[in-house]
Amino acid sequence: MATDVSGVVKSSRGKPFTAELRPVRTVVPSVQASDGVDATAIFAKFAQQAGPAIAPLNEPSPHEDASGQFTVDGDGEMVTYESVQLVEASFTYRCGDTVVSGVVSSYARPRTGIMQCDSAKRPTADIVKEVAALAC
Repeated sequence: MATDVSGVVKSSRGKPFTAELRPVRTVVPSVQASDGVDATAIFAKFAQQAGPAIAPLNEPSPHEDASGQFTVDGDGEMVTYESVQLVEASFTYRCGDTVVSGVVSSYARPRTGIMQCDSAKRPTADIVKEVAALAC
């Protein structure tokens, strides 16, 4: 899931560039439920199963002002981006006759990427399709 993208930068082979990023989305780990639940307890149980790499409850995904420095092997129109992996699960909580359902979500693996907008062959990864729609 893209969190920041740059505008198109014309790049030349072997010439390093840095691009300014603009935020497109913030992912905030949360617990959404149909009725009141102990969000901290639900999230803790989720985190045990999802693993230590997920972001804590209510911690917004990071945003960068500029991408790192890139050097490419050819000339073209480049877009850089920051992204995170969305991690989510549905849950049902039962206490006596009360049944509450909802979704708990977080993010993991912040990453930086680059794609070439004017390439005849674009990779088929979902993140690249999303970035192309946002920036190319």
